[in-house]
Amino acid sequence: MLAFLLSNYISLLSLINPLGAMPVFLSLTANHPTNWIKMQLLKTILNVFVICVLSYLIGNHILGFFGISINALKIAGGILISRSGFQLLNAKHKKDIGKKIQEESLQKEDISFTPLAMPLLSGPGSISFLINLSIQTKDDSLYVIYVLISILLVCISIFIVLFLAPKILTFMGQAGLKAMSKIMGFIVLSIGIQLIISSVISILSLNN
Repeated sequence: MLAFLLSNYISLLSLINPLGAMPVFLSLTANHPTNWIKMQLLKTILNVFVICVLSYLIGNHILGFFGISINALKIAGGILISRSGFQLLNAKHKKDIGKKIQEESLQKEDISFTPLAMPLLSGPGSISFLINLSIQTKDDSLYVIYVLISILLVCISIFIVLFLAPKILTFMGQAGLKAMSKIMGFIVLSIGIQLIISSVISILSLNN
């Protein structure tokens, strides 16, 4: 069970990738007092936690409502996650927040839900991953608890990374961040490909 917990934690953390979000976060919170930044971070991780938990708990019901098959979701999720992996490998992840959104965010008093929680952190990739995970673990309450714990640990990690963002950026530098992005990109790309492979195998087995 510990391996299951660690696997989900690493996978979800790689998809959310708070390290990749640091440059945007620093630009949005520049010239703000520490108390304001801390409050925005607390609200952000609360929003991320709610989005992730809802994706995990009710995602399967949404699929049923729209008549989307499990294999269709796996393929779509695998493509989205693979795209995120390619972007990470090219150190472009988290730069898809448009300039207009960033400019609007600078005028807002609260940036915790948008653009921080969504789409900067909890985007389509992490949501697809959690919906897929809910399909695999919905019949075992113990696995559900472990998934919720992994989401909580990821949220705590987000807070630590973004709160210490100036120090981390100074210590690692741009080269260090790019190296970490490439490592996470490889993991994320592998997750996406595995989802596609498993869905294709499932479809072929149903046709035989």
